[in-house]
Amino acid sequence: MHELQTQFATQAGEDAWNAVMHEHFHSGELGDAQAYLVSQLEALGTELATRCLIDDPDRVSITGWSELIEAIELHEGEPITGVALAIANEADRAFEKGQVHHPYMLLGLYSDEPFAFSKADSKTLVEQTLSEDGPAWAGYDEDIEVFLECEGLSAINTALVHHKERHFFRDDAPEHAPARYVEYVLACWWRALLFHRAVEKICAQRPLPHNVPVLAGMVDMKPEVVAVHGMVEGERPAVRDENEGPQMAEMLPASMITRREVEEVKEPPTGVDLRRRVAESAEPEEPVKKSLMARLFGRG
Repeated sequence: MHELQTQFATQAGEDAWNAVMHEHFHSGELGDAQAYLVSQLEALGTELATRCLIDDPDRVSITGWSELIEAIELHEGEPITGVALAIANEADRAFEKGQVHHPYMLLGLYSDEPFAFSKADSKTLVEQTLSEDGPAWAGYDEDIEVFLECEGLSAINTALVHHKERHFFRDDAPEHAPARYVEYVLACWWRALLFHRAVEKICAQRPLPHNVPVLAGMVDMKPEVVAVHGMVEGERPAVRDENEGPQMAEMLPASMITRREVEEVKEPPTGVDLRRRVAESAEPEEPVKKSLMARLFGRG
């Protein structure tokens, strides 16, 4: 029996586990999250778990990034200082059988007018998306058309759309969660990881002008986890208005997570830390009242 079948037997247990996973994404600890999910998927050993491990991060990529860079550089209005990016599924195709479900991408570009992206750290950006009132930039996206695609998610996304055990009802207080439900939860987190690692990689390889941060998430896709990419330690070039004199570059906090890919010098994580932190989570994560569409883009 898989260890998460016991963990997920109660809603509180599953919520506590999800809270720790969200924390790892929020803080940029994607390498640790990946190592832990790999160990859990390997222990599960189902066909879908194997499918997930075949679809590793190297097989997922973001296309259209050159057009995004160009749009930011050539924008004639207030300088673009923040980007919101998400994947979603076509709602009216959810029940089509035998079809490949390729997620599409949502994109919002913002200036400092509604919210000071150029002075915010990753923690502040994430907190804005979790606010019950919605983010300060709600409804202020710039009128810029750029089309991005996330390639390499179709297989796992299609399997999840048609998964037979997407829900687990605990009316009879079961001792264990079904293995198929655990499979679904882990695969959903793996899909999220693949997307976020693809965004992380393209931001490291081709940073946006002025190190514009990318706040990425998923709309109506479990687990709807958000993370900030493209922010690096050290100096972040200040965005200067053409009518103003030179400004000093904003300094990021020393605790800022580095988004660039670096060589790991520590031992590969085994997942023990994640399990420990789940065990120490006394309170389950509170349900979010607003949809991620409303929280990330200020819509809905």
